Amino acid sequence: MDLFAELLQVTEALDAAAIDHAVCGGVALAIHGAPRATRDLDLLVREADLPRVREAVRACGFTLEALPMTFTATGVTIHRLTKITADGASLMLNLLLAEGPLAGPWSTRSRAAVAGSKGLSVVSRQGLVTLKLIAGRPQDLVDVQRLEEVARGGDDA
Repeated sequence: MDLFAELLQVTEALDAAAIDHAVCGGVALAIHGAPRATRDLDLLVREADLPRVREAVRACGFTLEALPMTFTATGVTIHRLTKITADGASLMLNLLLAEGPLAGPWSTRSRAAVAGSKGLSVVSRQGLVTLKLIAGRPQDLVDVQRLEEVARGGDDA
């Protein structure tokens, strides 16, 4: 499964439906110059847009939906949809609600020129750092360090 092609399909469907969103997570790391392997797609969306988002991404094959998860420690809510391909591969799409602690990163989104796309809506580098610090998992803290190295022009990224 081509993760970038899947991302383009989803973001183009959201753009076509005029639904605001922002790429975050592992793909946003790559856009900001600190790539690492990832197995899912993460988007910030507004809660009011969820019904329209679901409709748009179902057309892209994301038909299985889990119950929403709200993390009590952070107040972050995630809606997860999954796509299963004909060969049995799966891809998760995490929809993080752009409210509460994620309102700040949401406000930093902008269009980024990305080869092969018409431009992607993505959280800023600082917005991504904020998201990673909120999550606070060990990999997120490593991601923050890599983003800071890239920002300083380091060659360790």
